[in-house]
Amino acid sequence: MAEELAVAAARLGSGQRSIALTRSAAELRTRMWRVGHREDDARDALELHAAVAREALVQGLLNEGCSAARARAALAGELARDPGRLYREMYVALRTFDTDACRAACERDLMTLVAYRPDKAVLEALDAQAAKERAQAVARRAESAPSPPVVLADDGGVVLAPPPVASTAPPVKVLSIDPYGSKDRARVVVTLSGPTSYRVGELPGPRLFLDLERTAPASRREIAVSGLVEKVRQTKRTEPGAADTTRILLDLAVFAHRRIFYLPEPFRVVIDLATHEAPRATAPPGAPRPVTRVAIDAGHGGSDPGAIGPGGLREKDVTLEVAHLVAPMLSSELGILTMLTRDDDRAVPLDARAARANAFHADLFVSIHCNASENAAAHGVMSFVLDTTRDEIANAVAARENATSIAASSQAATIASGLRLADLGARSTHLAELLQHAATSSLSSFFSDISDQGVKRAGFFVLVGAEMPSVLFETSFISSPWEERRLAAPEYRRRLAVALTNAIRAYRDGL
Repeated sequence: MAEELAVAAARLGSGQRSIALTRSAAELRTRMWRVGHREDDARDALELHAAVAREALVQGLLNEGCSAARARAALAGELARDPGRLYREMYVALRTFDTDACRAACERDLMTLVAYRPDKAVLEALDAQAAKERAQAVARRAESAPSPPVVLADDGGVVLAPPPVASTAPPVKVLSIDPYGSKDRARVVVTLSGPTSYRVGELPGPRLFLDLERTAPASRREIAVSGLVEKVRQTKRTEPGAADTTRILLDLAVFAHRRIFYLPEPFRVVIDLATHEAPRATAPPGAPRPVTRVAIDAGHGGSDPGAIGPGGLREKDVTLEVAHLVAPMLSSELGILTMLTRDDDRAVPLDARAARANAFHADLFVSIHCNASENAAAHGVMSFVLDTTRDEIANAVAARENATSIAASSQAATIASGLRLADLGARSTHLAELLQHAATSSLSSFFSDISDQGVKRAGFFVLVGAEMPSVLFETSFISSPWEERRLAAPEYRRRLAVALTNAIRAYRDGL
Protein backbone atom coordinates (compact mmCIF):
# COMPACT_ATOMS: atom_id res chain seq x y z
CA MET A 1 0.00 0.00 0.00
CA ALA A 2 2.78 2.44 0.87
CA GLU A 3 4.49 1.75 -2.45
CA GLU A 4 1.22 2.29 -4.34
CA LEU A 5 0.74 5.66 -2.62
CA ALA A 6 4.28 6.71 -3.48
CA VAL A 7 3.81 5.70 -7.14
CA ALA A 8 0.53 7.62 -7.34
CA ALA A 9 2.24 10.68 -5.89
CA ALA A 10 5.06 10.43 -8.42
CA ARG A 11 2.54 10.31 -11.27
CA LEU A 12 0.89 13.50 -10.01
CA GLY A 13 4.26 15.28 -9.98
CA SER A 14 4.02 18.43 -7.86
CA GLY A 15 1.19 19.99 -5.93
CA GLN A 16 -0.75 19.49 -2.72
CA ARG A 17 -2.28 16.19 -3.80
CA SER A 18 1.14 14.73 -4.49
CA ILE A 19 2.40 15.99 -1.12
CA ALA A 20 -0.59 14.46 0.68
CA LEU A 21 -0.09 11.05 -0.95
CA THR A 22 3.66 11.07 -0.23
CA ARG A 23 3.00 12.05 3.39
CA SER A 24 0.53 9.14 3.74
CA ALA A 25 3.11 6.76 2.28
CA ALA A 26 5.75 8.06 4.71
CA GLU A 27 3.44 7.62 7.70
CA LEU A 28 2.54 4.10 6.62
CA ARG A 29 6.21 3.14 6.19
CA THR A 30 6.95 4.59 9.64
CA ARG A 31 4.22 2.45 11.22
CA MET A 32 5.56 -0.61 9.38
CA TRP A 33 9.02 0.12 10.86
CA ARG A 34 7.64 0.41 14.36
CA VAL A 35 5.78 -2.90 14.04
CA GLY A 36 8.22 -5.02 12.05
CA HIS A 37 11.54 -3.20 12.77
CA ARG A 38 12.73 -3.69 9.19
CA GLU A 39 15.41 -1.10 8.44
CA ASP A 40 14.31 -0.94 4.80
CA ASP A 41 10.94 0.39 5.94
CA ALA A 42 12.62 3.04 8.08
CA ARG A 43 14.93 4.14 5.25
CA ASP A 44 12.02 4.33 2.81
CA ALA A 45 10.12 6.42 5.35
CA LEU A 46 13.11 8.76 5.73
CA GLU A 47 13.23 9.32 1.97
CA LEU A 48 9.48 9.92 1.76
CA HIS A 49 9.47 12.39 4.66
CA ALA A 50 12.40 14.21 3.01
CA ALA A 51 10.51 14.33 -0.31
CA VAL A 52 7.49 15.90 1.40
CA ALA A 53 9.70 18.47 3.13
CA ARG A 54 11.47 19.41 -0.14
CA GLU A 55 8.30 19.73 -2.19
CA ALA A 56 6.48 21.66 0.56
CA LEU A 57 9.40 24.09 0.72
CA VAL A 58 9.17 24.64 -3.05
CA GLN A 59 5.41 25.14 -2.89
CA GLY A 60 5.72 27.55 0.05
CA LEU A 61 3.83 25.26 2.46
CA LEU A 62 6.31 25.87 5.27
CA ASN A 63 4.34 24.40 8.17
CA GLU A 64 3.63 21.28 6.14
CA GLY A 65 7.33 21.00 5.31
CA CYS A 66 8.32 21.55 8.93
CA SER A 67 6.05 18.73 10.10
CA ALA A 68 7.63 16.36 7.57
CA ALA A 69 11.17 17.46 8.52
CA ARG A 70 10.41 16.95 12.23
CA ALA A 71 8.99 13.48 11.52
CA ARG A 72 12.12 12.64 9.55
CA ALA A 73 14.37 13.95 12.34
CA ALA A 74 12.60 11.82 14.96
CA LEU A 75 12.88 8.71 12.80
CA ALA A 76 16.53 9.38 11.88
CA GLY A 77 17.51 9.75 15.54
CA GLU A 78 15.59 6.60 16.45
CA LEU A 79 17.14 4.55 13.66
CA ALA A 80 20.66 5.73 14.50
CA ARG A 81 20.03 5.45 18.26
CA ASP A 82 21.73 8.85 18.45
CA PRO A 83 20.11 11.81 20.27
CA GLY A 84 22.80 14.04 18.75
CA ARG A 85 21.57 13.10 15.26
CA LEU A 86 18.03 14.01 16.33
CA TYR A 87 19.22 17.41 17.61
CA ARG A 88 21.06 18.20 14.36
CA GLU A 89 18.15 17.15 12.14
CA MET A 90 15.66 19.13 14.24
CA TYR A 91 17.91 22.19 14.17
CA VAL A 92 18.08 22.09 10.36
CA ALA A 93 14.26 21.81 10.21
CA LEU A 94 13.96 24.89 12.41
CA ARG A 95 16.41 26.95 10.36
CA THR A 96 14.93 25.82 7.03
CA PHE A 97 11.23 26.42 7.66
CA ASP A 98 11.32 29.01 10.49
CA THR A 99 7.63 29.93 10.80
CA ASP A 100 6.04 30.76 14.16
CA ALA A 101 4.41 27.33 14.41
CA CYS A 102 7.56 25.52 13.28
CA ARG A 103 9.76 27.50 15.65
CA ALA A 104 7.54 26.71 18.63
CA ALA A 105 7.47 22.97 17.86
CA CYS A 106 11.19 22.61 17.09
CA GLU A 107 12.37 24.71 20.04
CA ARG A 108 10.21 22.61 22.35
CA ASP A 109 11.88 19.45 21.02
CA LEU A 110 15.36 20.97 21.14
CA MET A 111 14.94 22.01 24.77
CA THR A 112 14.62 18.34 25.74
CA LEU A 113 17.85 17.59 23.85
CA VAL A 114 19.94 20.55 25.04
CA ALA A 115 22.58 18.20 26.46
CA TYR A 116 23.33 17.06 22.89
CA ARG A 117 23.68 20.56 21.38
CA PRO A 118 26.82 20.54 19.15
CA ASP A 119 29.54 23.18 19.18
CA LYS A 120 29.45 26.47 17.27
CA ALA A 121 31.29 25.14 14.20
CA VAL A 122 28.76 22.35 13.70
CA LEU A 123 25.84 24.74 14.15
CA GLU A 124 27.31 27.07 11.55
CA ALA A 125 27.60 24.15 9.12
CA LEU A 126 23.96 23.27 9.82
CA ASP A 127 22.94 26.89 9.19
CA ALA A 128 24.72 26.72 5.82
CA GLN A 129 22.90 23.46 5.01
CA ALA A 130 19.53 25.05 5.77
CA ALA A 131 20.39 28.12 3.67
CA LYS A 132 21.37 25.85 0.76
CA GLU A 133 18.07 23.97 0.96
CA ARG A 134 16.13 27.24 0.93
CA ALA A 135 18.14 28.50 -2.06
CA GLN A 136 17.51 25.27 -3.97
CA ALA A 137 13.79 25.59 -3.28
CA VAL A 138 13.79 29.16 -4.60
CA ALA A 139 15.58 27.98 -7.75
CA ARG A 140 13.08 25.17 -8.30
CA ARG A 141 10.19 27.56 -7.75
CA ALA A 142 11.64 29.92 -10.35
CA GLU A 143 12.02 27.07 -12.83
CA SER A 144 8.34 26.13 -12.43
CA ALA A 145 7.04 29.71 -12.51
CA PRO A 146 4.52 30.21 -15.31
CA SER A 147 5.70 31.79 -18.52
CA PRO A 148 3.59 34.68 -19.82
CA PRO A 149 0.75 33.26 -21.92
CA VAL A 150 0.56 33.85 -25.63
CA VAL A 151 -2.28 36.34 -26.24
CA LEU A 152 -3.98 36.67 -29.60
CA ALA A 153 -6.84 39.08 -30.26
CA ASP A 154 -9.05 39.51 -33.33
CA ASP A 155 -12.61 40.47 -34.16
CA GLY A 156 -13.82 37.25 -32.57
CA GLY A 157 -12.34 37.90 -29.14
CA VAL A 158 -9.27 36.92 -27.13
CA VAL A 159 -7.27 33.68 -27.16
CA LEU A 160 -4.73 32.96 -24.42
CA ALA A 161 -2.51 30.06 -25.39
CA PRO A 162 0.34 28.45 -23.46
CA PRO A 163 3.90 28.71 -24.72
CA PRO A 164 4.54 26.16 -27.49
CA VAL A 165 5.04 22.64 -26.18
CA ALA A 166 8.22 20.88 -27.35
CA SER A 167 7.72 18.59 -30.32
CA THR A 168 9.49 15.82 -28.39
CA ALA A 169 6.91 15.89 -25.58
CA PRO A 170 4.71 12.78 -25.35
CA PRO A 171 1.20 12.94 -26.87
CA VAL A 172 -1.78 13.63 -24.62
CA LYS A 173 -5.39 12.48 -24.62
CA VAL A 174 -8.67 14.35 -24.40
CA LEU A 175 -10.16 13.09 -21.13
CA SER A 176 -13.51 14.89 -21.16
CA ILE A 177 -15.53 17.70 -22.73
CA ASP A 178 -18.03 19.46 -20.48
CA PRO A 179 -20.41 22.09 -21.90
CA TYR A 180 -22.34 24.61 -19.79
CA GLY A 181 -24.48 27.52 -20.88
CA SER A 182 -27.70 29.11 -22.01
CA LYS A 183 -29.23 30.82 -25.03
CA ASP A 184 -26.66 33.62 -25.14
CA ARG A 185 -23.78 32.37 -22.95
CA ALA A 186 -21.74 29.16 -23.01
CA ARG A 187 -18.62 27.60 -21.58
CA VAL A 188 -17.00 24.44 -22.92
CA VAL A 189 -14.21 22.89 -20.85
CA VAL A 190 -11.83 20.44 -22.57
CA THR A 191 -9.77 18.47 -20.04
CA LEU A 192 -6.57 16.77 -21.23
CA SER A 193 -4.05 14.40 -19.70
CA GLY A 194 -1.27 16.98 -20.11
CA PRO A 195 -0.40 20.35 -21.65
CA THR A 196 -0.40 20.88 -25.38
CA SER A 197 -0.44 23.70 -27.94
CA TYR A 198 -3.62 24.68 -29.74
CA ARG A 199 -5.04 26.86 -32.51
CA VAL A 200 -8.47 28.47 -32.81
CA GLY A 201 -10.45 29.42 -35.90
CA GLU A 202 -13.89 29.87 -37.46
CA LEU A 203 -15.76 27.98 -40.18
CA PRO A 204 -19.03 28.76 -41.95
CA GLY A 205 -22.07 27.63 -40.08
CA PRO A 206 -21.23 29.42 -37.81
CA ARG A 207 -18.75 27.01 -36.29
CA LEU A 208 -15.72 27.43 -34.05
CA PHE A 209 -12.83 24.99 -34.03
CA LEU A 210 -10.08 24.26 -31.51
CA ASP A 211 -7.16 22.24 -32.90
CA LEU A 212 -5.22 20.43 -30.16
CA GLU A 213 -1.76 19.34 -31.28
CA ARG A 214 -0.25 15.92 -30.43
CA THR A 215 -3.59 14.78 -29.04
CA ALA A 216 -5.81 11.72 -29.22
CA PRO A 217 -9.59 12.30 -29.01
CA ALA A 218 -11.85 10.97 -26.26
CA SER A 219 -14.10 8.01 -26.93
CA ARG A 220 -17.27 10.13 -26.98
CA ARG A 221 -17.05 11.89 -30.32
CA GLU A 222 -20.30 13.94 -30.34
CA ILE A 223 -22.21 15.78 -27.59
CA ALA A 224 -25.62 17.34 -28.20
CA VAL A 225 -26.00 20.56 -26.25
CA SER A 226 -28.59 23.36 -26.50
CA GLY A 227 -28.68 27.12 -26.56
CA LEU A 228 -25.76 29.08 -27.98
CA VAL A 229 -23.71 25.88 -28.51
CA GLU A 230 -25.85 23.33 -30.31
CA LYS A 231 -23.35 20.50 -30.64
CA VAL A 232 -19.73 19.64 -29.81
CA ARG A 233 -17.86 17.17 -32.01
CA GLN A 234 -14.39 15.64 -32.08
CA THR A 235 -12.58 14.67 -35.22
CA LYS A 236 -9.09 13.45 -36.03
CA ARG A 237 -7.33 15.72 -38.52
CA THR A 238 -6.19 13.81 -41.60
CA GLU A 239 -4.46 16.56 -43.59
CA PRO A 240 -0.70 16.26 -44.18
CA GLY A 241 1.22 17.45 -41.13
CA ALA A 242 -1.85 17.22 -38.87
CA ALA A 243 -1.90 13.49 -38.18
CA ASP A 244 -1.62 13.98 -34.41
CA THR A 245 -4.15 16.82 -34.16
CA THR A 246 -7.61 16.53 -32.62
CA ARG A 247 -10.19 19.06 -33.76
CA ILE A 248 -12.92 20.12 -31.31
CA LEU A 249 -15.74 21.57 -33.41
CA LEU A 250 -18.51 23.70 -31.87
CA ASP A 251 -21.71 24.19 -33.85
CA LEU A 252 -23.11 27.59 -32.81
CA ALA A 253 -26.64 28.93 -33.07
CA VAL A 254 -25.32 32.41 -33.94
CA PHE A 255 -21.99 34.20 -34.13
CA ALA A 256 -20.43 34.61 -30.67
CA HIS A 257 -17.61 36.59 -29.10
CA ARG A 258 -15.01 34.30 -27.57
CA ARG A 259 -12.50 34.20 -24.74
CA ILE A 260 -10.34 31.09 -24.83
CA PHE A 261 -7.72 30.28 -22.21
CA TYR A 262 -6.11 27.39 -20.39
CA LEU A 263 -5.83 26.34 -16.76
CA PRO A 264 -3.24 23.97 -15.23
CA GLU A 265 -3.46 20.92 -12.95
CA PRO A 266 -5.23 19.33 -14.73
CA PHE A 267 -4.52 21.03 -18.03
CA ARG A 268 -7.75 22.17 -19.62
CA VAL A 269 -8.80 24.56 -22.32
CA VAL A 270 -11.78 26.77 -21.46
CA ILE A 271 -13.91 28.24 -24.25
CA ASP A 272 -16.18 31.08 -23.11
CA LEU A 273 -18.72 32.33 -25.64
CA ALA A 274 -21.29 35.13 -25.57
CA THR A 275 -23.60 36.72 -28.13
CA HIS A 276 -22.66 40.14 -26.70
CA GLU A 277 -19.47 41.27 -25.01
CA ALA A 278 -19.66 41.80 -21.25
CA PRO A 279 -20.78 45.36 -20.43
CA ARG A 280 -18.40 47.80 -18.82
CA ALA A 281 -19.24 49.87 -15.76
CA THR A 282 -21.20 53.00 -16.66
CA ALA A 283 -22.20 54.48 -13.28
CA PRO A 284 -20.00 57.42 -12.19
CA PRO A 285 -18.23 57.16 -8.80
CA GLY A 286 -20.70 57.54 -5.91
CA ALA A 287 -23.78 56.94 -8.08
CA PRO A 288 -26.12 53.97 -7.59
CA ARG A 289 -25.08 50.87 -9.52
CA PRO A 290 -27.42 48.53 -11.41
CA VAL A 291 -27.60 45.35 -9.30
CA THR A 292 -30.68 43.25 -10.03
CA ARG A 293 -29.17 39.75 -10.21
CA VAL A 294 -26.62 38.15 -7.90
CA ALA A 295 -24.99 34.71 -8.09
CA ILE A 296 -24.19 33.11 -4.73
CA ASP A 297 -21.78 30.20 -4.81
CA ALA A 298 -21.76 27.80 -1.85
CA GLY A 299 -18.22 26.38 -1.89
CA HIS A 300 -17.49 22.66 -2.21
CA GLY A 301 -20.33 20.08 -1.99
CA GLY A 302 -21.05 16.43 -2.69
CA SER A 303 -17.93 14.26 -2.50
CA ASP A 304 -15.86 17.39 -1.71
CA PRO A 305 -16.49 18.35 1.94
CA GLY A 306 -14.00 21.21 1.89
CA ALA A 307 -12.13 21.87 5.12
CA ILE A 308 -13.25 19.93 8.20
CA GLY A 309 -13.01 21.43 11.66
CA PRO A 310 -11.52 19.68 14.72
CA GLY A 311 -15.08 18.90 15.89
CA GLY A 312 -16.13 17.45 12.52
CA LEU A 313 -18.00 20.46 11.08
CA ARG A 314 -17.79 20.41 7.27
CA GLU A 315 -17.17 23.48 5.16
CA LYS A 316 -19.67 22.39 2.50
CA ASP A 317 -22.51 22.35 5.05
CA VAL A 318 -21.72 25.83 6.42
CA THR A 319 -21.45 27.43 3.00
CA LEU A 320 -24.74 25.95 1.78
CA GLU A 321 -26.59 27.08 4.91
CA VAL A 322 -25.28 30.65 4.58
CA ALA A 323 -26.25 30.66 0.88
CA HIS A 324 -29.75 29.49 1.80
CA LEU A 325 -30.01 32.30 4.35
CA VAL A 326 -28.74 35.14 2.16
CA ALA A 327 -30.86 34.37 -0.94
CA PRO A 328 -34.25 35.22 0.65
CA MET A 329 -32.72 38.28 2.37
CA LEU A 330 -31.59 39.67 -0.98
CA SER A 331 -35.04 39.03 -2.41
CA SER A 332 -37.16 40.41 0.41
CA GLU A 333 -34.97 43.34 1.47
CA LEU A 334 -33.43 44.44 -1.84
CA GLY A 335 -35.68 42.95 -4.51
CA ILE A 336 -32.66 41.20 -6.04
CA LEU A 337 -33.06 37.97 -8.01
CA THR A 338 -30.57 35.39 -6.70
CA MET A 339 -29.15 32.28 -8.32
CA LEU A 340 -27.37 29.60 -6.25
CA THR A 341 -24.68 27.68 -8.13
CA ARG A 342 -25.70 24.70 -5.99
CA ASP A 343 -28.93 24.40 -4.03
CA ASP A 344 -28.18 21.11 -2.28
CA ASP A 345 -25.32 18.79 -1.34
CA ARG A 346 -23.88 18.07 -4.75
CA ALA A 347 -20.50 18.50 -6.41
CA VAL A 348 -20.26 21.35 -8.94
CA PRO A 349 -17.00 21.69 -10.89
CA LEU A 350 -15.14 24.94 -10.29
CA ASP A 351 -15.28 25.64 -14.03
CA ALA A 352 -19.09 25.47 -13.99
CA ARG A 353 -19.66 28.01 -11.20
CA ALA A 354 -18.55 31.17 -13.00
CA ALA A 355 -20.18 29.79 -16.16
CA ARG A 356 -23.52 29.60 -14.35
CA ALA A 357 -23.09 33.14 -13.04
CA ASN A 358 -22.36 34.38 -16.58
CA ALA A 359 -25.34 32.54 -18.05
CA PHE A 360 -27.55 34.05 -15.33
CA HIS A 361 -26.34 37.55 -16.31
CA ALA A 362 -25.41 38.17 -12.69
CA ASP A 363 -24.31 41.65 -11.73
CA LEU A 364 -22.25 40.30 -8.81
CA PHE A 365 -20.74 36.91 -7.94
CA VAL A 366 -19.86 35.88 -4.37
CA SER A 367 -18.29 32.50 -3.57
CA ILE A 368 -18.70 31.52 0.12
CA HIS A 369 -16.04 29.46 1.91
CA CYS A 370 -14.59 28.68 5.34
CA ASN A 371 -10.90 29.34 5.89
CA ALA A 372 -8.46 26.79 7.33
CA SER A 373 -4.91 26.85 8.63
CA GLU A 374 -2.40 24.49 10.20
CA ASN A 375 -2.17 27.08 12.98
CA ALA A 376 -5.23 26.40 15.19
CA ALA A 377 -4.98 29.95 16.57
CA ALA A 378 -5.60 31.54 13.14
CA HIS A 379 -8.95 33.34 13.11
CA GLY A 380 -10.87 36.13 11.44
CA VAL A 381 -12.82 37.14 8.35
CA MET A 382 -11.05 37.47 5.00
CA SER A 383 -12.09 38.26 1.41
CA PHE A 384 -10.25 37.53 -1.83
CA VAL A 385 -10.29 38.93 -5.34
CA LEU A 386 -8.71 37.37 -8.40
CA ASP A 387 -5.23 38.76 -8.97
CA THR A 388 -1.54 37.91 -8.84
CA THR A 389 0.17 38.06 -5.45
CA ARG A 390 3.39 37.25 -3.61
CA ASP A 391 1.54 36.74 -0.32
CA GLU A 392 2.45 33.25 0.90
CA ILE A 393 -0.69 32.86 3.01
CA ALA A 394 -2.99 34.04 0.21
CA ASN A 395 -1.34 31.66 -2.24
CA ALA A 396 -1.72 28.76 0.19
CA VAL A 397 -5.44 29.51 0.65
CA ALA A 398 -5.96 29.61 -3.13
CA ALA A 399 -4.07 26.34 -3.58
CA ARG A 400 -6.25 24.67 -0.94
CA GLU A 401 -9.51 25.91 -2.48
CA ASN A 402 -8.29 24.96 -5.98
CA ALA A 403 -7.02 21.56 -4.75
CA THR A 404 -3.82 22.24 -6.68
CA SER A 405 -0.32 23.63 -6.25
CA ILE A 406 0.60 27.19 -5.35
CA ALA A 407 2.39 27.54 -8.71
CA ALA A 408 -0.77 26.53 -10.59
CA SER A 409 -2.89 29.00 -8.62
CA SER A 410 -0.41 31.77 -9.37
CA GLN A 411 -0.49 30.84 -13.04
CA ALA A 412 -4.29 31.00 -13.05
CA ALA A 413 -4.16 34.58 -11.74
CA THR A 414 -1.69 35.53 -14.48
CA ILE A 415 -3.93 34.02 -17.14
CA ALA A 416 -7.04 35.70 -15.75
CA SER A 417 -5.36 39.10 -15.93
CA GLY A 418 -5.47 38.82 -19.71
CA LEU A 419 -9.22 38.18 -19.72
CA ARG A 420 -10.67 40.81 -17.42
CA LEU A 421 -12.24 44.09 -18.33
CA ALA A 422 -10.11 47.08 -17.44
CA ASP A 423 -12.26 48.11 -14.46
CA LEU A 424 -13.42 44.70 -13.26
CA GLY A 425 -10.56 44.23 -10.80
CA ALA A 426 -11.22 47.60 -9.16
CA ARG A 427 -14.95 46.89 -8.85
CA SER A 428 -14.26 43.47 -7.34
CA THR A 429 -11.86 44.97 -4.82
CA HIS A 430 -14.43 47.60 -3.84
CA LEU A 431 -17.08 44.91 -3.29
CA ALA A 432 -14.61 42.91 -1.18
CA GLU A 433 -13.82 45.96 0.96
CA LEU A 434 -17.53 46.59 1.56
CA LEU A 435 -17.97 42.92 2.47
CA GLN A 436 -15.12 43.04 4.99
CA HIS A 437 -16.59 46.14 6.64
CA ALA A 438 -20.10 44.67 6.69
CA ALA A 439 -18.91 41.34 8.10
CA THR A 440 -16.89 42.80 10.95
CA SER A 441 -19.74 45.21 11.82
CA SER A 442 -22.42 42.52 11.70
CA LEU A 443 -20.45 39.98 13.72
CA SER A 444 -18.66 42.15 16.30
CA SER A 445 -21.90 43.44 17.81
CA PHE A 446 -22.91 39.87 18.67
CA PHE A 447 -19.61 38.00 19.05
CA SER A 448 -16.33 39.09 20.63
CA ASP A 449 -12.84 38.94 19.13
CA ILE A 450 -13.88 39.31 15.49
CA SER A 451 -10.71 39.94 13.49
CA ASP A 452 -10.74 41.77 10.16
CA GLN A 453 -8.10 40.01 8.06
CA GLY A 454 -8.65 42.35 5.12
CA VAL A 455 -8.85 41.91 1.35
CA LYS A 456 -6.29 39.63 -0.27
CA ARG A 457 -5.42 38.71 -3.84
CA ALA A 458 -4.81 35.23 -5.23
CA GLY A 459 -5.57 32.93 -8.17
CA PHE A 460 -8.87 31.19 -7.49
CA PHE A 461 -10.10 28.94 -10.31
CA VAL A 462 -13.75 29.54 -9.33
CA LEU A 463 -13.45 33.25 -10.17
CA VAL A 464 -11.62 32.91 -13.51
CA GLY A 465 -13.78 34.05 -16.41
CA ALA A 466 -16.50 35.71 -14.33
CA GLU A 467 -17.86 38.67 -16.32
CA MET A 468 -18.98 40.61 -13.25
CA PRO A 469 -17.34 41.83 -10.01
CA SER A 470 -16.55 38.68 -8.06
CA VAL A 471 -15.33 37.95 -4.54
CA LEU A 472 -14.39 34.82 -2.61
CA PHE A 473 -15.54 35.30 1.01
CA GLU A 474 -13.77 33.30 3.75
CA THR A 475 -16.36 33.49 6.53
CA SER A 476 -14.12 32.35 9.43
CA PHE A 477 -11.50 29.70 10.22
CA ILE A 478 -13.20 26.33 10.56
CA SER A 479 -9.81 24.97 11.72
CA SER A 480 -10.08 27.14 14.87
CA PRO A 481 -11.94 25.30 17.66
CA TRP A 482 -13.79 28.41 18.82
CA GLU A 483 -14.58 29.71 15.33
CA GLU A 484 -15.78 26.23 14.36
CA ARG A 485 -18.25 26.42 17.25
CA ARG A 486 -19.38 29.83 16.04
CA LEU A 487 -19.80 28.62 12.45
CA ALA A 488 -22.01 25.83 13.78
CA ALA A 489 -24.27 28.36 15.59
CA PRO A 490 -27.43 29.44 13.68
CA GLU A 491 -27.08 33.06 14.83
CA TYR A 492 -23.50 33.32 13.56
CA ARG A 493 -24.54 32.00 10.16
CA ARG A 494 -27.46 34.42 10.09
CA ARG A 495 -25.16 37.33 10.86
CA LEU A 496 -22.88 36.25 7.97
CA ALA A 497 -25.91 36.34 5.66
CA VAL A 498 -26.79 39.79 7.01
CA ALA A 499 -23.23 40.94 6.24
CA LEU A 500 -23.47 39.70 2.65
CA THR A 501 -26.81 41.45 2.20
CA ASN A 502 -25.52 44.72 3.65
CA ALA A 503 -22.40 44.67 1.47
CA ILE A 504 -24.44 44.12 -1.68
CA ARG A 505 -26.84 46.89 -0.62
CA ALA A 506 -23.92 49.28 -0.08
CA TYR A 507 -22.40 48.39 -3.45
CA ARG A 508 -25.75 48.89 -5.23
CA ASP A 509 -26.32 52.23 -3.49
CA GLY A 510 -22.98 53.57 -4.71
CA LEU A 511 -21.19 53.62 -1.37
